[in-house]
Parts: sequence; structure tokens; C-alpha cells
Amino acid sequence: MIIMIPTELNGNLLKELRGRTCRLLAREKWTQVQLGRALGVSQVMAGNYLASISTPLPEPTESDLQQAAHRLAEALRDGAPREWALALLLDGEPLTVRLPSGGEREAVLANLAQARKRLSQLLARLSPEVRCNLAFALRDAKAVDAIAAFPGRLTPVSGEARPLAPPEFGASHHLAKLLLLLRQRMPARRAIVNLRWDAVIEDALPRAGIRLAKLVRKGDRLELPGGGLAPALVDEGSVGWEPALYLHGDSLEEVATQVEALAVAAELAT
Repeated sequence: MIIMIPTELNGNLLKELRGRTCRLLAREKWTQVQLGRALGVSQVMAGNYLASISTPLPEPTESDLQQAAHRLAEALRDGAPREWALALLLDGEPLTVRLPSGGEREAVLANLAQARKRLSQLLARLSPEVRCNLAFALRDAKAVDAIAAFPGRLTPVSGEARPLAPPEFGASHHLAKLLLLLRQRMPARRAIVNLRWDAVIEDALPRAGIRLAKLVRKGDRLELPGGGLAPALVDEGSVGWEPALYLHGDSLEEVATQVEALAVAAELAT
């Protein structure tokens, strides 16, 4: 099925298209399971699209995108095809994008959304003033745009660490750069989260059985310490830089387990 869209779209607008289509179909009582299946994403990802807020775009892109969402919703409503495609204009050249794309990139985004949901309450309690984020890399990640995170970080609201938008690749330069630095010495490293650093957290780390090492700050740049790397890294901060704790691992499961152990040791878990 080909759906013609009279606009120039990029990757961010494709996410916006999915979000708008989800919200249109949700008005007709589509469940998150149905939305995820139709759009080729996980149920959690479909829920994130529903919770995201549309940002008005300049004309004529706004009108074109809204028209595209209605046409896609209509196509899915008429039979929820397993595969669909968009005929796009990029720099005046036609391009067909087939969705769902599947593969590792979709899996990374889905797993990241699931981990955020699992840790939502704990991340809200462990959030620094600058807010926390959670990042996850493709297996062969060598650049920032191969690492996914939550745009605008995660904001504590009513006891939950809530995203401003679904996770996307290239959304956190800070965490991505630190993770890439770690991958130079530990190529299997794929996941990282930033948390607050204070006396409570410092005292809790040994009780949680998590080893700690100190990052070296040189101006606005962080460097890894010499010797072996611990699963917890602390940036003690500087003028204009809030202290922060980073937990990292080879998987989101490993990082999530560390966050849960730390929260229990710090008596922040309920």
C-alpha cells in the first residue's frame, strides 16, 4: 500500500506522523496493542506516542502532516495492513519509505521505552536537578546518532520520570559521548543512565554492591579514569556543572538491576 504525502518529511516528522495517527485512531477506541501492531511498534511505544504532545509546525508542513496522518489512519482503519509505505519528497526527489522498518533500531527504541516504564518511579526519586536520561546504543554504535535516548530528558512529575517525547536516536549528546568513550575500552557497553550524586547515594553504593570510580573533568569534557572501570562512575562536578552518578552496563537489564539495587540500599524504593 502506498500513501502519497504532499510534503517534505524527515525522521523527526515521521515520528510526529506516527504520534498523530495514534491519537486519531485512539479516539475510535483502538487499544495500544492494536496501534502497535498496525504501526509496527511495541505496545509501550504506542503508549508513548499517545502521551506525546504535538508541536504546531510552520505551514504548509503543518497542514500536509495533518493530512498525511488522516490518510494513514484511514488506510489502517480499512484493514490495518501489515506493511505500508510512504512516498516522500526529500529535496525535491521522490523517496519511498517502507514501515514498519523492524530490525535493531526499532528494538532499541522499544526496549528503551520499556526500561523507562520499569524504572519510572525510581528515576524520579534519583533524578538530579538537571533531570535524568536513559540511553541505549546499537550493537555497532560508533557515533552519537547510533545511540537512542529521550529528547529533553525525563522529568519527575507526580512521582514518575516522564518523557517529553518517545525515545529517538541522537537525542542525548552528553550521555552518548560518555557511552562512546566507555565503548572504546569496553565495546560491549550499550546502556547508561545519569542519576543524582549526594551523600545518601555515596553511602548506599557499597551496600548495593556497586563499585565506584571517579571520572576526570577537564572543563566541559569528561575523561575516564585509568585502570579498570567500575560499573558506577561519578563526576564530582565543578563551577556550572552539577555532580552526577552514571551507571552503565552491557544491557538495559543490567543497568535497571543496578538502579533498583541502589534505590533499595538508599531506602528510596517502596
